[in-house]
Amino acid sequence: MDYYNFESFDITQIVNEYKGKKLEELFPNQRIIKNNMGEFMELVWEVEDFPCDLNLLVTKKNLLRNLKTVHYIGEIIEMRLTRRGVKNLYDLRPIKKYRDSVNEILNLIKKRDYKNLINIKNIHDIDVSFCFELENLLFLDIETLGIFDDPMISIGVGFFKNRKYEIHVYFARDLEEEISICEHFRNEILPYFKCFVTYNGKTFDIPYVANRFLYFFEENPMISENGSLHEKFNIKYHHIDLYHQCRRIFRDKFQDFSLKTVEAELLNWKRINDLPSHLVGFCYREYKKNPERYIGLIKNIVEHNYYDIFSLPLIFKKLLENIA
Repeated sequence: MDYYNFESFDITQIVNEYKGKKLEELFPNQRIIKNNMGEFMELVWEVEDFPCDLNLLVTKKNLLRNLKTVHYIGEIIEMRLTRRGVKNLYDLRPIKKYRDSVNEILNLIKKRDYKNLINIKNIHDIDVSFCFELENLLFLDIETLGIFDDPMISIGVGFFKNRKYEIHVYFARDLEEEISICEHFRNEILPYFKCFVTYNGKTFDIPYVANRFLYFFEENPMISENGSLHEKFNIKYHHIDLYHQCRRIFRDKFQDFSLKTVEAELLNWKRINDLPSHLVGFCYREYKKNPERYIGLIKNIVEHNYYDIFSLPLIFKKLLENIA
């Protein structure tokens, strides 16, 4: 087939514009990474003037004001205590009934013990953001050939380094390169971070990556030593899932909570001619059938992954501002 039109996305112009070009021409910011499992293409962007200043410490102030984290305190009792002038956990400490619970929470906050804090009632994954430095955060999004047990086409990551936001896309030019991407990700990326930031990554991205680790290596590096290395999830790294926080904080404000909707409604930003996620696998397969003709589809896959990573810190910032 020469022409496709899916919903509002027409690939015809992309196909004709980039037909006959090479990946190296489309992405001068690329380099080839080699390891003992093979090689893959890495694309790197350094965003120097990134419009984002994440105030992670605001979550500490918010947590100190959340009296509902204490045993026996719900919304009604919190309202009564607030009317009596109890504004934060420090104000609550003189009341004997709550003292032990309050001291426990304050001690965990002081130690920035996010692993135990997150197990306390009414504390959400974003509420312990103050426990991390900006450089501890790994923004993550993947693109896959399908939705279950299919290969990953690319892993996109973003992180702050020297106050610049760096976006890296690890792209498999052939499906055989997926294993070398996984090898790089588990050895050269994961050890340097403490917290994932994703959009619906708890449901999709992280379990998917874990499954691919198990497929290739029969162990999952996102599981701590005291856990089973064969589990298909993450217990080693903290994980802030912006999707669930958007649904909780903004509730009925948006028509839906797809990433594109949140970008448009929350960031006032609309992607132009962006490839729909459900077409990524189809476009990759068409490219593999005829690389010369469909090279433009790969450009859109990579750019789609790039913008997913670009928007994550911006959404995170809006969420932090709304819980302040």
